Amino acid sequence: MAKLKKDNRRLSWSELELNIQRRAFKKDKNFSLQGKWKKYVRDQKGFEIYAVDGKWVRNNLCGYFGHGGHGFVHEFIPLREIWISTHHYCEGNLRSEECGCTTRYKNQRVSREYFDSTAIHEIEEFMKMMAGKRYWQAHQIALQKEREAGLLKDILGDL
Repeated sequence: MAKLKKDNRRLSWSELELNIQRRAFKKDKNFSLQGKWKKYVRDQKGFEIYAVDGKWVRNNLCGYFGHGGHGFVHEFIPLREIWISTHHYCEGNLRSEECGCTTRYKNQRVSREYFDSTAIHEIEEFMKMMAGKRYWQAHQIALQKEREAGLLKDILGDL
C-alpha cells in the first residue's frame, strides 16, 4: 500500500467527522429521506446505491456534499445507503463550490464509469470507517482502491 497523505486540514473538520462517525450506530433505523431528487439504482455489496441531485443535497442538507457520501460521513444518510451525485458541479466562485474534476462543461453529468468508480470509493471508505479508521485515512485508502479498480484513467477526470 502506498504511503497515505497527511491530514493538513483544520482540526475542527477531523473532530466533526469523528463525531458523525461515532454517532452513526445510534441512527434511527427507520429514518430515510425520499424525493424526486433521489433515485434507487442498485444493490452493491450490501448497500443500496442511489443517484442523487447533488445540487439539491448541497442546497437543502449539506453545503459540502461532493460526488458521493455514506452514513459515516453524513449524518442524514442511513447506514446502508450510498448516495452518488448525478452531475459534476460548479456553482460559484469559491473552490468549495466546484468539484475540481476535469470535465467538458459546467454541471456535466457524471459518466457511468465515474458513477461506478465513486460507488467503489464510498463502499471502501465506509468499510474502513466501520472498522475504526477515521475519515481521512479511510478516504485515502478508498482513493487507492478506486485507482486499482481502473474504471477511470484519472479519478479526477471524467472526459
